[in-house]
Amino acid sequence: SSHESCRKAYLGAAMSFLSRQFFLSRRAARFAAGGVLGVTGAGVAQAVHLRCTYISPDEPEGERHGHAGRGMRGPPIRLLFVGDSVCMGVGAKIAAPLQHACAERLAALRERQVIWRTIAQTGADVRELRELFKARKESDDGTFDIAVVFCGVNDGKKLLQGRLPSAFREDLHALCAVLKQAAPEGRISVPCLPGYRTAPLLQVWPMRHFTGMFFNQYEAQKEAVADSTAIHCLTPPEDTLPLSAATTLWSHDGIHPSGEGYRVIGEWLGSALA
Repeated sequence: SSHESCRKAYLGAAMSFLSRQFFLSRRAARFAAGGVLGVTGAGVAQAVHLRCTYISPDEPEGERHGHAGRGMRGPPIRLLFVGDSVCMGVGAKIAAPLQHACAERLAALRERQVIWRTIAQTGADVRELRELFKARKESDDGTFDIAVVFCGVNDGKKLLQGRLPSAFREDLHALCAVLKQAAPEGRISVPCLPGYRTAPLLQVWPMRHFTGMFFNQYEAQKEAVADSTAIHCLTPPEDTLPLSAATTLWSHDGIHPSGEGYRVIGEWLGSALA
C-alpha cells in the first residue's frame, strides 16, 4: 500500500539520520548505555506513522493582507509575512489570525498604522518560499520595513530526499538574501517557535523525544543564520506558547493552533517586533 511504502521510506531515512547523530558520535556509547537509542527507535516508528497518515485541515477562506491602527499618524509600517501553513491560518476558522493579532499589537505599541501582507503556501519549504517571493505579483515591489519568516517544519519533512539541517541553513540564508535585496533597509525576523514541544499530537512517548531532538536541529540552523547575517531570531518564553493541555488553543488535528492559539502567538510576536 502507499502508506506502507511511505512508512518504509521514511523509516529508512530517519534511521540514517539517527546513525549520523549517534553512531558517528563519540557519545554513542553513553547514549546506548542509557537505553536512549532503543527509546528513540520506537519514537521514530511513531513519527513515521504520523508522517504517512496525517491529514492537514483545510485552509480557511479570507484575506491575508490588511491594515491595523487606521487613523494613527506617521508613515505606516510595512509588515510582510512569508511562510507555510502557519501564515495560511490552517487550523483556524478565519484566514491569517496570527497576522491580524501581530499587526494590531505592533500598531498599538508603536502608535503607527501597520500595512501587512502575506506570501505563503501550505507545505512550502524554504526553497519554495524563495521562489514564491520571487514570483510575487507585479504590483508587489517586495519592499518592507519588517519581514517575518515562518519556516523549518516542512524542510524537516524533506529528510527523505537527503535534505539535512545544513541544507536548510543554506536555503534559509538564500531566502534572506533575496528578501534583503528587495528591501536593503528592511528588518528580517525568523522566529523560533518550537510548537513541537507542546502540540498535543506530538506529546506521545517516546515520539516526543525523537521530534524534539529532530526539530531542534532545524531550529539551531535559524540561530546559525542569525549569527552570520543581519537577521533577528526571536524565541518566545515557553510560558507564552499554547500549552498542550490548553485544548482551546489547538486545532482538532493536534498540530496546528486554533484561531485563539494563533492570536496568543501573534500578540507575543507583535510585542517582540515593537
